[in-house]
Amino acid sequence: MEQTIASLLKRYETGGLTRRELVRGLTMVATGALATPASAQGKPEPIPWEPLIDHLQVNSRDPRKSAEFYQKVMGLDLLRVGPAGPERNCCPERDAFFGVGKRLILAIRKREPVGNIDHWAMLAPGFSTQKFEAVLKQRGGSMAKHDLGGSYVQDLDGVLCQLMGAPGAP
Repeated sequence: MEQTIASLLKRYETGGLTRRELVRGLTMVATGALATPASAQGKPEPIPWEPLIDHLQVNSRDPRKSAEFYQKVMGLDLLRVGPAGPERNCCPERDAFFGVGKRLILAIRKREPVGNIDHWAMLAPGFSTQKFEAVLKQRGGSMAKHDLGGSYVQDLDGVLCQLMGAPGAP
């Protein structure tokens, strides 16, 4: 619980949360601390979601033109082009990442089928693949594979949700 509170405060102090989001998050933590643990009630362990979606990934036919749109029309900040790692700023025709300030909220990649949201990502403090795989199995779910790597769950309609322990890198 202390780690969650520290995480909420840090995100508030760095502009990642509004005051209202901070109060909502602290309320959720306090309410959860007073409640009887789900495991004691015979229910599966709760998943400790943060009250935030980390980012969406959109498949694009032309990431350069999409980047132009999201910068000029939507007013988002271009954080980088290219994937994370050594190719970080290599490929504006392939990848573009946008945010507000330095906070990642949208990834655009040259992928098929175009016009689709490839996946969305949720934050969960203390995330570990092993822990969540066990919780999901207990709840009747399982981890899903994605060619981009990472930890994903797929719903019954094929929509992917990426599970993350910390906000995506700008």
